[in-house]
Amino acid sequence: MKSLTEHLRDRIQFGFTVAKSKSDKIILFDLDDTIINTTAEISLYKNGKLIRTMPNAEFNDYVLKPGESFGFEQFDNPDILNKETFTKYWETLKREYRKGTHVGILTARSDSKMIKRFFLSKGISIKEELVMAVNDPVLGLSGSVQQKKAEAIEILADAGYKTFIFFDDNEPNLKAAKALENKFNIKVHTVHV
Repeated sequence: MKSLTEHLRDRIQFGFTVAKSKSDKIILFDLDDTIINTTAEISLYKNGKLIRTMPNAEFNDYVLKPGESFGFEQFDNPDILNKETFTKYWETLKREYRKGTHVGILTARSDSKMIKRFFLSKGISIKEELVMAVNDPVLGLSGSVQQKKAEAIEILADAGYKTFIFFDDNEPNLKAAKALENKFNIKVHTVHV
């Protein structure tokens, strides 16, 4: 079975197009608190017992204490996702999509197919390979969310993309992406939402 990197490289080499255009430039959008205003919360467990829930913004900087673990049940619920409202960056995504720009989603969620269906329900058909929920076990990424997002950008760079515009609400994610410029001889423009 081909890895995601091999699959993307093959698709690009053999005419991977978006809206009938080939490009080495891609615009990546985070989902939660970037494209949508997230109401879903993360569960915090201690020794298997729910202690409390926390908003996405708090989760980004929370360090687990011994015996603690996270639960993402609300983020796996398509009913909650479909009720979310859009930020102003939704209009940016739609405009770039209509222009035929290569657009990708780079989210910490764990179900790439659910995210693909969500965008399809809004009339946006992003290529399946460019919807990357970095906690989706199918992708096989490892490390923190920050490390997984950077690894996903590395995969896209290895597949042929040279210029990235990356929208994210989390500054460490943006810094990790920017740090890839010298390693891969790519250009990464970041937009802190």
